[in-house]
Amino acid sequence: MGKKEEQERVFAELRTLDAKLEVLAQKIKNIEKNEEVLGRTLLAVSSKLKKLELGGVGGSKSASTADLDKRYPLKSELAELRYVVDAINPLDYATISQVRDLLDEKLAGVEMRKRKKGDEPGSAGLMQRI
Repeated sequence: MGKKEEQERVFAELRTLDAKLEVLAQKIKNIEKNEEVLGRTLLAVSSKLKKLELGGVGGSKSASTADLDKRYPLKSELAELRYVVDAINPLDYATISQVRDLLDEKLAGVEMRKRKKGDEPGSAGLMQRI
């Protein structure tokens, strides 16, 4: 192999390496732009979250994430409750008509006690709703 061929091979490798460096430089620029966008987005989301925690956006009262955790059950808690209800199956213990009969008896007793005290009976509306 001659000296000229050796030089051409080295120059070809250098051009290949230069092209690879250009691609890497473009990727680094894209990463830097993405970091800037992500940084701005993170700041915006952070400020919105602080606004929500402090009292809401647009004058409406909003709950903080801690309040939401306290107020609503987790999916695992709901699954556990469902398992318990399925395992117990309350319909095996009483039917709707049996529950109504028990309520009628209980309310009749309450009305009698109220009448003895001189109060007005007020449970008729409750039985109509049931």
